[in-house]
Amino acid sequence: MDLIKITDLSNQLDITSRSLRYYEQVGLIRSVRPKFEKYRYYDTENTERLKQIIVLRKMRIPIKDIVRIYESEDMRVVVQVFVDRMNEIDDEVNALSELKRIVNDFLQTMIINGISKISALPLLYDEFNKQLDLHEKQTAINYKRLAEVSEKIAEPANIRIIELPSMRMLSSINKETAASDVEGFWNWLDKEGIPPGMPGQHILFEFQNDASQVVFIQKIDENFKNDSPYADYRFEGGLFAVGCAYVDEDLRAIHRRIIKSFDDNSYFEVDYHHSGRLQHETLVESVISPDSKREIVDLLVPIKNRVPDASLYNPGEQIESVSVRDIEAANPVLWEKNVHLNQLIPILEPYYRVNEAGEAEYIAYIDKRLLSTGIEVKLPFRVDLEFRIDEASARFGYGTDEGSVRFFHGNNLFGINMDNNADSRLSKEAISFNQPVIGDFYTYPKRGRINPGEYNKLSWIVGEKHFAVIINGEVRYCGADFPYMKADLRRQQPYPIILGSNGQGKICIKSIRVLQLKRTPKIRIKEGELMIIPKQSNNMIPNIHQLITLHYGENYWFNGSARYVMECLGEPDYDYWFFAGLTGDNLAQVYACDHFRGDGATDYRLSLAGGARFIEDVFAACGYASTFVSINQLTSNKEMYLQTLIAYIDKGIPVILNHWGNKPRSRWGWGVFVGYEDYGRTLLYLTADLTEPERITFADAFPDQLIEGQETCNGWVFVGEKKNNIPLGQIYRQIITAMPDLLTRKTDAYLFGAEAFRAWAHEIESGRFNGLKPEEFDSWPMYTIYVCNLATNSSCCHEFFTRAQKLNPDFTFLEDVDKLYQQMSFLWNNQNGEDLEAIGGGFNITLDALQDQAKRDKIVAKILEFASCMDRVVQILKEHLHG
Repeated sequence: MDLIKITDLSNQLDITSRSLRYYEQVGLIRSVRPKFEKYRYYDTENTERLKQIIVLRKMRIPIKDIVRIYESEDMRVVVQVFVDRMNEIDDEVNALSELKRIVNDFLQTMIINGISKISALPLLYDEFNKQLDLHEKQTAINYKRLAEVSEKIAEPANIRIIELPSMRMLSSINKETAASDVEGFWNWLDKEGIPPGMPGQHILFEFQNDASQVVFIQKIDENFKNDSPYADYRFEGGLFAVGCAYVDEDLRAIHRRIIKSFDDNSYFEVDYHHSGRLQHETLVESVISPDSKREIVDLLVPIKNRVPDASLYNPGEQIESVSVRDIEAANPVLWEKNVHLNQLIPILEPYYRVNEAGEAEYIAYIDKRLLSTGIEVKLPFRVDLEFRIDEASARFGYGTDEGSVRFFHGNNLFGINMDNNADSRLSKEAISFNQPVIGDFYTYPKRGRINPGEYNKLSWIVGEKHFAVIINGEVRYCGADFPYMKADLRRQQPYPIILGSNGQGKICIKSIRVLQLKRTPKIRIKEGELMIIPKQSNNMIPNIHQLITLHYGENYWFNGSARYVMECLGEPDYDYWFFAGLTGDNLAQVYACDHFRGDGATDYRLSLAGGARFIEDVFAACGYASTFVSINQLTSNKEMYLQTLIAYIDKGIPVILNHWGNKPRSRWGWGVFVGYEDYGRTLLYLTADLTEPERITFADAFPDQLIEGQETCNGWVFVGEKKNNIPLGQIYRQIITAMPDLLTRKTDAYLFGAEAFRAWAHEIESGRFNGLKPEEFDSWPMYTIYVCNLATNSSCCHEFFTRAQKLNPDFTFLEDVDKLYQQMSFLWNNQNGEDLEAIGGGFNITLDALQDQAKRDKIVAKILEFASCMDRVVQILKEHLHG
């Protein structure tokens, strides 16, 4: 079996090792590591498959489709993948053809109107023709031609630039072997509890070194004691161009495009070492992918600033009429420091001493001999200087520029009384300076004149709003809108202020003050520019959590949905137990006279014509307007109601839905829409005890066929504005007052309360289940739902009665009502072997028990005991609520 090393295969096929590893991760190829070998190898079969994969990727076949091709031996899959790709290419060609037509129309319009000076447009048109020819010309098909076409139609690299700080890092290079041990490095990090950085944090990278080894580097603390098997790595940081790529793409081609994109960049260039290699190997960093099925990485290429070309920038504007006060007000001070004249730092041995008058005497002789203040400032800054020129010592020699007063900040010079000459007629007495950042040089003759033999006061203001020179209180020069003022000054390095001159004349310095000016944050967004998005593509309400907790007895999903909406509206008092009482779900036993109608009183009331009014009355009792929109109404105008739903989500309000349909979903019933994606084509749906929303299509929100008896139940509930502020105690009082009517409700379709228990017992006793075959017995809708209703209500209504009595202290009779519900709980599951569950008539019901005369007689008798309890509840309520 012929084997080829991973590095050799990578070079042979012009593919990165990262791509090879990715193809292994998704199961397309496999490598082997022979015993005692540190490299992985590929056999002939996997090498040939890899060549096929590369060809398919050059055709821009997605990885998911390539996986489908190799997983299926059905040729129809291959054909369908290629047909889909050809359709995509047709779409691209059609788009280019349409763009060609638009450009041609624009060009013809220019020619007709006599516009002839925009000479680039015909060239642009020709370029489009060349691009279209790539699609139209019939050429021989070969790998080289395929690669050329793929490269030419590839999108240009989308690049951002970041600055990384200097960091101490730990590498995967083993100290003893000098080889990269990635697997061991990862194991060591895990063992030591050093967490790798999250994607995009810029603290974990990989790169390929000179030995073609993949090296990982992880940021560590500067004080970290490295007793590990792995070598320290000092990362110097700097500017990096960042381009992202899916690892299943051609990373080498993308890398080339990133580098090539700087060929014509006027501001940055790739940072090469003098040997011709990159100053640092290209880094690879994992980032979070917008497509969770595809791994994505950032490629970081070292770059540096080009020497600025002043011709690329507009010159600054001179301001003729501006006062010193206005300039100072527009360029405020952050901090200031007075320089101690006896602490100046001589550079290259100028003459320097502090005399008896406290002045710093300074003679430069030549312009390279300087005095440093030792105080560093960033742009923007200001320098104030008070000095005099000793005329007696001034002498022109060696062609020098006598009498100038200068200072330096980095490579930039700022001087007054410049360009002087022994022949006074040739002296310029100029202001001269380099523009910061850009570095271009300006000279303004006769504006830098000083008073010889006298003290002069000088201020240089290198500000964000003004570049000004003030001599003896007079504004000699002021500029605005310089290019450096538009730069991000936060990235500029601090430099010390260094004083200079030229010639034999002595300068006596009385005071020096260095001031750091304030920087204004660069706000790149206009006010209100991003406040309104005409149409969001996706949104989700912020407080996502489950609607109900089933093991707490929260078994009625509508009440959990209603509680959720009220919570989002800021109404914490309207919780699950409140709604379970308000709807009657936790108070009334139910029984259907014909067919299954749902889980509780809410579903039963909603199942009859006009039942939608009940839902609206529930929210009206809380003071809120609401609308129940039936499935028929929704279907008649789906788009309108979708936009209404989207508007509700954007306001942070869920929309309740009830869905009883035939689509294969195990959790249909009451729930809430909490978000949307793709402009509403996908809806986010919470129901039951889900902690995260499910995704359903907009089409799936509408049942194809309704379950019998649920025709009027299906629909959406929009809860609107609060209309009335109703005291909470009053709402509870009204619920208790309405209980006698609730517990004696009787229709042709269903029964509540004691009559529900009696009807349930009667159907068992009358032999409803006799002759029923086991496969025909569906225990939930036929029987167990009523046990669930009984068990839930008798166990979970007590919190509601406690609150009602606390808010209405005169309702002391609720204690007796509560005891009767507790008694029903005992009768159901806690009666010393005589309860409903113990005799086989509870959740453990069987068809045999319902068909056995003796067993069902005991079950019927027990159910009638529940009816007696409910009769007593109604009696107590009527006695105390009468009148």
